[in-house]
Amino acid sequence: MKTHNKILLAGELLVDAEKTYRSGETDGEFAKSILLAGAVIGIVAPLLEEQKIKSSHVQLAEMAARLRGLDVTNLPPKKRGREIGRSIGFYRLVYNSLKHAGDREKVKPSQDLLFDANLKEEAGHLISSAIDDYNKLSLLRRETNLELSDNLLTLLQSGWVA
Repeated sequence: MKTHNKILLAGELLVDAEKTYRSGETDGEFAKSILLAGAVIGIVAPLLEEQKIKSSHVQLAEMAARLRGLDVTNLPPKKRGREIGRSIGFYRLVYNSLKHAGDREKVKPSQDLLFDANLKEEAGHLISSAIDDYNKLSLLRRETNLELSDNLLTLLQSGWVA
């Protein structure tokens, strides 16, 4: 058995998500990119939160709230969390739709098989968010002395645009 570092694995997944996206021609390939990028965000976002750094989806959620005239910084923590969480759920809707069918007691899996999305566009957005979040891990990466692959370093420094 081997010990794995989730930050390094997330980096490999991110490179694979981008490569799959760039060469993608089918919905299945774009869905794969979404799942890979979503997994990266799932690893990286909690690390950012622990470091008191806002993930790209938290920043987007706060911006969306401000556009609706709501200042989330003045809300009680529980209400702020609900408001931010609702927006994050929106940004990850396609990822979550691909990840599983059904919603516990609310929706049967057999009734949750269809969803509308532009998978290529969604993949591009999630990869962009994953790159942004991974770049924010720089302090943690330095502290743990991780050596990132050349492919990942190139991607992180690329100014990636879908």
